[in-house]
Parts: sequence; C-alpha cells; structure tokens
Amino acid sequence: MSTLPPAKTAREVVVFVDPYSTGCTIAQEISNRGYLVVALWTIGFSDEMKTHIPNSCASLKYFCEMTQVESLDETADTLRSKVEPHTIVACLAGGEAGVDVADALSENMGLLSNGTDIPNRRDKKIQQELAKAAGMRSVRQACGTKIHEVQEFLETEEYPVVLKPTESAGSDGVKLCHSYDEAKEHFEVLMKSQMVNGGGCPAVLCQEFLKGKEYVVDHVSRDGIHKTVMVWVYDKRPANGSAFVYFGCVPIDSQSPEARIVIPYVRGVLDALGVRNGPSHGEVMMTADGPCLVEMNCRAHGGDGNWRPLCRALTGGYSQVGATADAYLEPDQFSKLPDKPPSPFKAAGQEVILVSYSSGTVLSTPGFEVLKALPSFLSFESGVHEGSKVEYTIDLITCIGSVILVHPDPLVLERDIDFIRHMEKINGFFTYETKLENLKRPRVNRYMDDSDGPVLVRHMSNDRPELRGMIRRGMTTTDASKEVVLLVDPYSTGCCIAQEIKKRGYSIMALWTKGFAEGMKSHVPLSCEGLVYSAELDEAPTLAETVNLVKKAAGKLRVVAAIAGGEAGVDLADALSEIMHLRTNGTEIPNRRDKKIQQELIKAAGFRSVRQSAGSKFTEVEEFLNTEHYPVVLKPIESAGSDGVKLCHNFNEAKNHFDSLMKSQMVNGGDCPAVLCQEFLQGREYVVDHVSRDGIHKTVMVWVYDKRPANGSQFVYFGCVPVPSESYEARILIPYVRGVLDALGVKNGPSHGEVMMTADGPCLVEMNCRAHGGDGNWRPLCRGLTGGYSQVEATVDAYLEKKTFFALPDKPVSPFRASGQEVILVSFSRGTVKATPGFDQIQQLRSFVYLESGVKHGSKVEHTVDLFTCIGSVILMHEDEQVLESDVKKIRELEENNQLFDYQPEVNQLFSQANFPDLLMGYNNNPDKSNSEKNKRHRRVVSSAGRVGIF
Repeated sequence: MSTLPPAKTAREVVVFVDPYSTGCTIAQEISNRGYLVVALWTIGFSDEMKTHIPNSCASLKYFCEMTQVESLDETADTLRSKVEPHTIVACLAGGEAGVDVADALSENMGLLSNGTDIPNRRDKKIQQELAKAAGMRSVRQACGTKIHEVQEFLETEEYPVVLKPTESAGSDGVKLCHSYDEAKEHFEVLMKSQMVNGGGCPAVLCQEFLKGKEYVVDHVSRDGIHKTVMVWVYDKRPANGSAFVYFGCVPIDSQSPEARIVIPYVRGVLDALGVRNGPSHGEVMMTADGPCLVEMNCRAHGGDGNWRPLCRALTGGYSQVGATADAYLEPDQFSKLPDKPPSPFKAAGQEVILVSYSSGTVLSTPGFEVLKALPSFLSFESGVHEGSKVEYTIDLITCIGSVILVHPDPLVLERDIDFIRHMEKINGFFTYETKLENLKRPRVNRYMDDSDGPVLVRHMSNDRPELRGMIRRGMTTTDASKEVVLLVDPYSTGCCIAQEIKKRGYSIMALWTKGFAEGMKSHVPLSCEGLVYSAELDEAPTLAETVNLVKKAAGKLRVVAAIAGGEAGVDLADALSEIMHLRTNGTEIPNRRDKKIQQELIKAAGFRSVRQSAGSKFTEVEEFLNTEHYPVVLKPIESAGSDGVKLCHNFNEAKNHFDSLMKSQMVNGGDCPAVLCQEFLQGREYVVDHVSRDGIHKTVMVWVYDKRPANGSQFVYFGCVPVPSESYEARILIPYVRGVLDALGVKNGPSHGEVMMTADGPCLVEMNCRAHGGDGNWRPLCRGLTGGYSQVEATVDAYLEKKTFFALPDKPVSPFRASGQEVILVSFSRGTVKATPGFDQIQQLRSFVYLESGVKHGSKVEHTVDLFTCIGSVILMHEDEQVLESDVKKIRELEENNQLFDYQPEVNQLFSQANFPDLLMGYNNNPDKSNSEKNKRHRRVVSSAGRVGIF
C-alpha cells in the first residue's frame, strides 16, 4: 500500500490497527471524508494479510504505516511523532487481530474507546462467561492450554462438540469433533498452530454444538448507544453429501419475530462485554430455548464489505461502514441514524453463495458473464479462474463465489436467484478440461480391489422361492456323467454357465489363456460359490499342444463342448472347438473380437457402421483424427467392459490416449494390440442378448441403458431396463443384431450386442461373442420376466441339448411375466464409509432380488460421475409394476438424501459465512505462487457498472 506525501496544513488523523478486508473499506470511507488514515500493524501480523485489500479500495492510500512496538506508550508516542503536525482523533480495529491493541491504544491516547477493563474481550470463553453472568443463554464450555484442563468436559459433553482457538477470525481453526479422540487430536493441533492473522494459539475453547438457525446482527455503537444496522440469516441446506452448505446470506426485516428477539439479546451481550463504541457483528444461534451467542466479533462485518451497496439499497442510504465513520467522527450524524433498519426494506436483495455440483479443472467461466447480465446483479466475487481446480461444494472453502443481488421488485430478485440455482444444477458456470469418460456400462469387476483380494459385498434375497433356479431336465439320451465341457477363462457369468452345466450332470474343466490375470481367476459370482472344476489347465505354447493337454486332462471323459467363459477366452475357444470338431464359430474370421473388423464386416454386409480408423502406430490413425468431428472414441480393438475406452474431445487428447493405450495392459491380461478410433455415436444405447445354434439366433433379452446427467457428468448410468420384444425399438434392433451376428460368422453360443439407436437407425457399438457380463446377477430377473429361462440356461441348451434349445421362444414373451430392472447406485456425496444402513433398507424392499457393491466399512466413496465411481448394482423384480416403481423411487430417494451410507466424521467448517470472500483469496492452488501473489492476481471482483447510484 502506497503512502501520501506529507500534508502542508494540520489535519485530523484516524489510526487503523491491522486494516484488511472491511477495515480497508472503512478506512477508504474516512479518507473520502477528508481525514488522513494511518495503518498500524500489530506484532506478528501476517504480511500476506496486509495485501488483502478489497477491489473497492484500490485507490486507498495511507498517510503512513508503522509496526507496533513493545511498549504501549512508545507506540503512542511514535504514532504522534509520525503524524506531526496532524492530530490523531480516532483509533479503531481494522481487523480481528487489531481489536485488543486498538482498545488499549485508544484508551491510552484518550480517544473514544472500549477500554481494557475487560482485558481480552475477543476471548470466546470470556465472552460466554460474561453473557452467562448477565443472565443470558450461553454455551456450555471448557477452555485450557493443556488437554487435562478440558478433559472432564470432553468426557461428559454430548458429541459432537466444537473446538476453536479462544481468539480467531473467520474459519481459523474451528472444527466440529465427533469423538473424544478426534477432539483430543484437534486440541493438540491447535496448540501447535499459528493463526491466520499471525501469532500462536493462546488457548483452545471446547463448546457444546448449538443447533438451530444462525443469525448475524450488525451494530455500530457510540457511548453505549447501539444502532442495529442489519440483521442476517444464513441460508444453509444439505448439498453434495454435506449437511450444512451455505447458499446465501439473507437480510431480515427488523420488525420480524426473529429480529425482535435477537436484537435485544445482542445488545445485552454488547453491554455485558463492555462494547460501547465502534462496529460489531454478533453471531447468534436461535436454539430451541432461545437465542444463544456463538461469538461476538468486536469489529466490522467481514467479507470485504461487499454487502455495503446492498445494505445502502435496503436501508435507503447507509451501512455499517458509513455508520462506523459517523460514530467515531460525526456524533451528530450518528445520532440521526435509525435505531434499526427500516421495515419494510426499501428494496429486495441478498447475498447468494455459489455452489458447485461438479468438479474439474476450469477451462473457461462463461457463466460468470451471464451473472452480470441479470437484472438484479450488483456485484460478484470469485477466486475461480482459468486453471482453477473446482471441487464439489461441501463447505465454505469449496464454495465458488459470491453474488450480491438487489432490485426494487422482489419477483425479479426471486427469478434471478432461481436462475442462478438452475445454472448451478446444470453446471453452467464453467467449462472444464476434458477428462476420461467411460462409455461402456459397468461390469462387476468395477467393484473389486485386487490389491486386497475380493472385496465384493453381495446380498441375495433368500425368501423368494420363485427366484431359485431349478435343475432343468435334459431332452438328450446321452449319459452326461461320461462327458466333460471345457470353459476357457471362466469368470463372472462364465462361472454361472459352468455351474449350470455341472448341475446337469456334466464334468467341467477350466482352461486359462496365456497372460490371463490371476486376480480375475478368483472372480466367482456369489451364486457360484463352491464351484470346483475337475481340472484347471494353462494354455500350452501351441494349439496342438493345448488340444493334447485338454484330452489328457479329460481322460476317459468325452469332451463335448469348448465354450468361452470370458472375453479373453473367445479366440482360443473358437480355435479349440474347431480343431476338436465340436460346435464352433470357427476361425474363418481370425479375430472377430477386433472391433475394427466387426465394423468392416457389417459395413460390407450393408449395415450402418461406425466411421473409424485403427492402428498400432499413431501415423495410421492421424488422418482420421485430423478430419473426424470431435469428440471421438478411442479404445483397444480387444477389450472387456470399459477397459481403456475414452471419449476424447480434441486431437491432442486423442494422441495422448493413443500412446497411453499402446503402453498399457488390458484388465483381462495381455498387451493392447492396436487402438481403434471411432466416431462418437449419439442416441439411446441398447444391449441385445442372443444364444445361437447352427446359425439359428434366439433373442433372450433386450435392454436399454438409463443414462442421465449427474454430479457434473453428462453420462451417468442409473440402470439397465428390460425392453419388451414387441416394442417399436426391439422390432428394429433384433433383426439388425441378428444380421450383425450373421455378418460376423457367429453361429453358435451366447452373445450380447451393444447398439446405439442413432438418428439414422441402429448402429453397432460392438459385438461381444460371449455371455452378458455382470456376474449373471440379472439371471433371476430374466427368468422371472421370461417365465423360466435366461441366457445362461439357453447357452447350455444350445451346446448340449438341441431339442430344449429349439423349444425356446424366438424371443422373450411380450408382455413380460413380471416387472423388473437393474438399478445402478449413484452417489451424490463423498466420504469414508462408517456404515451402510441404506443397503439394509434396500434388502427390505418387496421387489429386492440381489445387491452387489464394493462399498463397505472403510471404503472411500466419491461422487458418481462415471462407471468407476458407481457404488453398486441392485436387481429388482415384482409381479406388480407399481411395487417396482415404488421401490426404484425409494432407492433414488436414499441416493438423493445421502442415506445409503454413514460417513466417518471429517473437518466441518462452522465459521461465519460473513467472512466468506476472505476465503476466496486462496482458491487458486498453484504451489509455485505465494499466497500474497495469489491474492493480488487471482481474486476476481466484478460490480455492476450500470448501477452507480447504489454505490
């Protein structure tokens, strides 16, 4: 801050102790009235805080600046000598840390003062004791510098409790503690810490946690006469999994029932604390048994004074800033101020705190420009800019900005607030740098953690007999006990097929392909626990050697089928079944898993296909990526589930992901052979499940994905819904997918084709030449819908029981025999899980069949923005459609109300939102810049240029 040259004529001087934030605003007001202003910095006051100057005070210049010296007398003398020949007429606190020195210095110099009869009125313990002694409701509390001094309180008080330094500003060190151990730990942290305003923590205050609506009452006093200049109430609501998120600060009519209670209470507190002069803002909780002091701040309301023009519009011309100048310098003018603000207000207005429902690195802030065009817009402040990392708003630290709105018409104000809330919900304020977006549905291995072994939590309904599978009697005359079936890479639904085969009397063997991940071998569905193979083999170096290995392991048993039990096993199963003269799809198409080959084959057959390019070197796909409309999809030509699939929004992102894939290993094992680049298909996504024998394709189920925007992501899976086979969509999709199977030479076995219904008809995403994944947890649902069968049973029929297979319907019965669907669980909160009460409620639903999740005690849950952050899968089915709809609705309510999980307690910010803009100083997370540089360069303050009169 620059200083003024010496004045030639004697003038009056006002000293500000630690002026920052609103303190600068008062200094600017006093300077504008013709006084000289001096900045006195207390010992230890942070250099960074000295740079905290509101945008409205850019022209503020101090006559001089000095740092407090040890002796009060010496400080006073030095000040007088520095300002000679001018006269010091007032000394006041410009910030929280300056309160004590301002009181002592003003008393020493014979100026208007609150004095030092109460040696430290900032001490929150002292404040509560004085309020209690005056007969007012106060907080239960204990205070000390050593843990044993507060131990009894912490062992007997109901949790949670609040711990904070006895002296602090804003959020400084305040924490809500949920247990004794947490409180003890935070106590020790505070006693070792340095406060934001400078200096160590003198002692720690432990207090009861007050529940109720929180108010702030702003006063300015002179000679014990208290003028109420504004009453506010905080708009706090649940959001993003947090119970208390600040959405705004709303002015309260001074004649409202609440104001008529809190104003006399706060004035009584001021008297009890000996606050007779200057600005103050008291934070009060309206509890069940009346108002109770949270804390009294013996300084101006914080937040850079950005509320000042709002207050002037509401009151008809004044605010705490001007009233403070009047109280110290113009007593006649102060006496003319109303006892409290006019009722009703002269206009409608409030502060709106911006809440983020998304996260990401900011590319641009187009929504900020929209804010400035609102009819009620007055001013705006945010620390978010290009390159900032935005998080979900769960407290004041993660709020993304503050907007002041005011308008003569309350309806206009209400409409603008509604619009801002809509902008928040649709994530309209920012565009983010692109990030991985998975375009495939969740597979069960999403919920596994191989580092610690299987961690899936699975629950199956045990009280619904209609869901239990029956052993199907075969229509063959052969003796199954003399035959064996080979499953290649059996995991997930492959295990269900293996178990069904075993139930029918056949022996089963498992063959693991080269490089198949060890962790995947243990991926056995809950319904298949205890599944044992007669032999487990590893693929030999050559096909012939592998055949000999299989025959040797089979012994006297006749090998009657070789079936792919998972994605990685498709090619080897085709080759083995062909060479062993079993039912097969053959190798005439050498790698039908290759997604590039799939698209080329269906294009040649005259079907709609994806524009694409593939290669193992970037130069092979470069032309396509330079000419195709973005976004584009990049994925390995062979993959399972969402393995390596990414939506890329520009050329550089596509090139980086291409290089990443070519260096990666797929989830099923093995390297990525090549990368496929494809157009991004837009439309509804379907899955069509078939089982085939000798080129006869039986449709066993059609599904549609329920995808919606959530948590800032455009494509979040909410479920998978069965589609009736006689519906309009199914009658288009089924023939298309059967044609694709023919084009790919898939004549035998299970398959599930993923198809996008685009504006110009169905288009293949990819054909998976194996059973539908997801552990087959959809199996009981399909049996309920079809009247007794699913893809699992039909697959066994196709390979082993010809008559049974051909007796199956061409496609599922329509309408279905029951109502059901898969519900994908979506998290709207984050945290470390302490318990999963919502899972218990889901299991009690009338339509409950199956629940699967990797979330358990100790799991870290994030907001669901893609498949990797989904939190589980639930199968529901019931004969009554209304029961199903009610149960789906109940699950969605559990999600939206964050009732699926109880989280372990984390730091909760309980401080006054009145100081919110002060927090925006450090929103930028650039580690290469000091905080002071961030403050100067990155705080954005915008005011309405067209509404000068309000200022």
